Amino acid sequence: MKILYFQIPASGIDLKLTHKIYLLQFILALILFAFLTFVYLSYEKQYNKDIDNFVNNETEFKKKEILKAIADARQRLHQQKKFYAKIHTTALHILQKKPNYNLNLLKKQLRERFHLEDTHIEIYLIDKNYTIFKTTYPKDLGFNLFKISDAKKLLDKTKQDKKIHIADIISIDALDMGYKLYSYAYLRNGIFLELGFTNKRIKNSLPVLIENNPNIIIYTIEKNNKNWYYYKLSVKSTITEKKNLYRKIKKFPLNNRSYDDKIIDAHLLHKTFKIKQADMITVITPLYNKNMYKKIGRVNLVMKLKIDISDKTAILKKTKNIFIFSLILVTLFLFFAFLYIRNNFTKKIDMIVESIYNRQEITDASLIKSSDELSIIAKQYNTLFASLNKEIEVNKKLLNENKRFIADTVHQIRTPLTNIMMNGEMVKKFQTDNTLSNFIEQIDASVNMLSNSYEDLAYITSYSTIEYKPTQLDLSTLLSRRIAFFTTISKVNFTEVIANIEEDLFTNINEIECERIIDNNLSNGIKYSRHNKSISVNLYKKANKIIMEFKTFGRAIQEREKVFEKNYRENESKRGLGLGLNMVKNICHKYNIKYILSYKDEQNIFIYTFDICL
Repeated sequence: MKILYFQIPASGIDLKLTHKIYLLQFILALILFAFLTFVYLSYEKQYNKDIDNFVNNETEFKKKEILKAIADARQRLHQQKKFYAKIHTTALHILQKKPNYNLNLLKKQLRERFHLEDTHIEIYLIDKNYTIFKTTYPKDLGFNLFKISDAKKLLDKTKQDKKIHIADIISIDALDMGYKLYSYAYLRNGIFLELGFTNKRIKNSLPVLIENNPNIIIYTIEKNNKNWYYYKLSVKSTITEKKNLYRKIKKFPLNNRSYDDKIIDAHLLHKTFKIKQADMITVITPLYNKNMYKKIGRVNLVMKLKIDISDKTAILKKTKNIFIFSLILVTLFLFFAFLYIRNNFTKKIDMIVESIYNRQEITDASLIKSSDELSIIAKQYNTLFASLNKEIEVNKKLLNENKRFIADTVHQIRTPLTNIMMNGEMVKKFQTDNTLSNFIEQIDASVNMLSNSYEDLAYITSYSTIEYKPTQLDLSTLLSRRIAFFTTISKVNFTEVIANIEEDLFTNINEIECERIIDNNLSNGIKYSRHNKSISVNLYKKANKIIMEFKTFGRAIQEREKVFEKNYRENESKRGLGLGLNMVKNICHKYNIKYILSYKDEQNIFIYTFDICL
């Protein structure tokens, strides 16, 4: 079964031309802004990449410079090991003969004997606990060499074999960053002799690098059997004794993989950290990736390098300012373009559309006096508007004359139609036999059909001027009465109306308007039904609603959407006014009556749903 619900269609909503122009301008603005932003972000990305490359190159350069300085110092000092052993032997013999000999005098004596113009020498006496108790270098006084694994190892060896041992590694002094090569020998009674040698010819040294590059700090990473620890190498340390340095250093347990400390983590993780602050990038990186104890006497060295990038950030800031300035220029350009388009295009289009919508002449002087295409359209519209108004006035006159003619015709029909109906009743009343019954029924049916058409015309010509007020109407009684009225018409058309009407069903509606709904459905049912087929009319209550149905056997209505439209006829061969169902639709809309057209079991079914009066 197919059911068609009739509702007022919602009009489609589309963008106006002016809105499309604004939308196009907005999209172009977005594309332009997106392009500028993409260009800037691409530049910023390349800038960051260049900065990173610059920092990496600067870091690698400094690392190589420092590593080369250490390697050169190590090579130069190792070349003098035999010479240093000879000096140590002489000092050992002197102290063995003169145990209380002044160490500073001994230092002077050694310098003079061996012509130590390019070599600086320091002398240390070490007790059985490997603590320095007398020295020419006061900063090392009281320092326990047990903490320095290489020194401890060589002291252990000379204690056993009583030979002179020179370290294979060079040491970088924590307090003055000097390169030193140490030699060890057993002196007497658990006392050891240590000499420290520094070659003054080593120009490319860490102290020089640090003094020339104040942004470089070198940290020494060491460990003992329990902890990692590190300390800063200083050219001019304020610490007077090395033992105090070791007391203050921070210790880190060996069992951890990493710590919240960038210096120690750089060594443990073999990782370079970069910290950006304003126009400065601080790089913390290990100088060696593996344990370099055998080469440098330390577990590792970590460099902290501060790199100034202010000149590069200034370029970025300048570029950013150019970008912002470009955005401002583009925004201003788009704003003035918007004003130009609005004043010269969209505003004029809106004027034309508004005039058309309000059905009035375009009077704006700027639009009429210009010579562009929109002005031509406006002038043509004014010409057409004036012509159309003349035609409308003529049509109004014709329409009013037509309405008066129809109203006069209806009025003229009323009296003769009433006389015919009254005389027809008199003829039926006074006839003595049935010889004329068939003819009288034909006349009676025709008169009733004419009366129904007359009532439709009377309503159509008067509903706009007469107020049809609703009343509480007995729908059951009205429907029964109208079915009785159409009995003769249905009989002549070889059909029958079968009614199933529930009593005492009331609704709020004007009786004449309700009669028009019923009459038009009965009239159409009789007109379009098949011969010898009955018409079913049902009236019943359902869920506090009144349902009125008209079922007619016949061919299915093809254009169900149009059947309620004005002047539409499903079958052109059967002539009529073409106003009935359109009138029904208007009455239904007035009283919020829902109407449905469907086709089932070879029957066209019209269903009307009324509000019930309880």
